[in-house]
Amino acid sequence: MSLDRRHVEAIARREVVTVARTRASWLLTAGIAVVVSGLAVLGGGGASGYLPVVVDLSMPAEILVPLLAFAFGYRVFLDDRRSGELAVHAIMPPSRASVVTGVFLGRAVVLAVALALGFLPGFVAGALAGDAGAALYATQRGADSPLLYLRFVSLATLYGLSSLALALAVSAAVRSTRAALAGVFGLGLILLVGLDLGLFGAIVSGLVGTESLPVALALSPNAAFRGLVLTTVVEVATVSSGGLGVVIANVASLVAWTGVGLVGAVVTVWDE
Repeated sequence: MSLDRRHVEAIARREVVTVARTRASWLLTAGIAVVVSGLAVLGGGGASGYLPVVVDLSMPAEILVPLLAFAFGYRVFLDDRRSGELAVHAIMPPSRASVVTGVFLGRAVVLAVALALGFLPGFVAGALAGDAGAALYATQRGADSPLLYLRFVSLATLYGLSSLALALAVSAAVRSTRAALAGVFGLGLILLVGLDLGLFGAIVSGLVGTESLPVALALSPNAAFRGLVLTTVVEVATVSSGGLGVVIANVASLVAWTGVGLVGAVVTVWDE
């Protein structure tokens, strides 16, 4: 189960090349860019500055980011199993952990590039707003800035990495394309809807109190992403920040979900 740096690097490079050569990857990226362009224009944020664009994109990003990450990861190990590559790995180096880590790192690099390109139209829209956004959102703490949008994209990437890791876990566990599709669909429903509904029910019933609310709100990946955007992007430019504790809880949640996905993939990637 130990990691071998050479194997990890070799597998990561292979994954980068494989995904970069796949036309579907760039079509999905282009689709994200089109959606982002439309939201920036129709939402009106593009006429005001970077922060309004972030506000327009933050909720759609909760769906768009995992959608792209799931597409990058849901068939990886399934295809390797069908080609016989996993059977070879099972009896020869590298280890399970090296294979999963290499695949994750390689796909993570391409996902980060895809998200940067996909959200680029939003950055352009904010830049074209000129001084309008800065004049409107200037406060004692600062002003509308391209750094706010870059921070938003960075948070979206962190969110995407957790979704990618979970998609890899599904890919490692299933044995058919239909099962993989059903797995990521069910996973999406649980993460995007189920956990939020469960949290809402817990709050209404009184199971979650005021003191534990910030931690509870960070339990699901999309809620953690939402909290990070509000705390480190929106509130920084408008009102006082929500606090370091909230940021730590949300970051820890995304890191934990990433770890859960990777561990799940390592355990199920091939049979003994």
